Amino acid sequence: MPIKAVIFDLDGTITEPYFDFDAIREEIGIDRHGGPILEAMEKMTPQQRQRAEAILHFHEEKAVADSSLNPGARETLEALRRRGIHIGILTRNRKCNAHAVAARHNLRFDAVVGREDGPVKPHAFGVLHLCDRFAVQPGETLVVGDYLFDLLCAKAAGAIPVLITNHDRAPEFAHHADFTVQTLHELLPIVDNQNGTGESLA
Repeated sequence: MPIKAVIFDLDGTITEPYFDFDAIREEIGIDRHGGPILEAMEKMTPQQRQRAEAILHFHEEKAVADSSLNPGARETLEALRRRGIHIGILTRNRKCNAHAVAARHNLRFDAVVGREDGPVKPHAFGVLHLCDRFAVQPGETLVVGDYLFDLLCAKAAGAIPVLITNHDRAPEFAHHADFTVQTLHELLPIVDNQNGTGESLA
């Protein structure tokens, strides 16, 4: 099937890795090995959750302010747009922060799904929602991310998982990916090979 849409994770994929999740867990009061933060927050009392959300929001907003783009992010998004391929963002972050990253770096996303929109990754919801928005099939969609949940949500939806291997934990996740890339520059040859086309990145 040709590729008609690419869905990107935000933090660590479009932007350079930033969050120290162990430190955030510690500040919130979750065990460093207590699993994903959002899922841990679901088990909290309303008062605990309110405090945890305030801490998380602080770190997320700081990450936007300090954000830098990953190598190839801007060029890859521009090249995908020239090809007429839909560009989506699927993040466990808040939607407003994805829009803030786009504004800070002068990027354009066709649609954004954040944690307020429905079940978060690794649930298939976000991928299916974006595919429906773009009127494409999951099998025509690449899902690009740096973490296990990105790959699992792609597989759950029937999309094509792509792992960006720009961090130490990538070998743990690689067997869940159909493709691996060291930088986003390597994404365009995958798209062109799938689509039987060839356009330079420049």
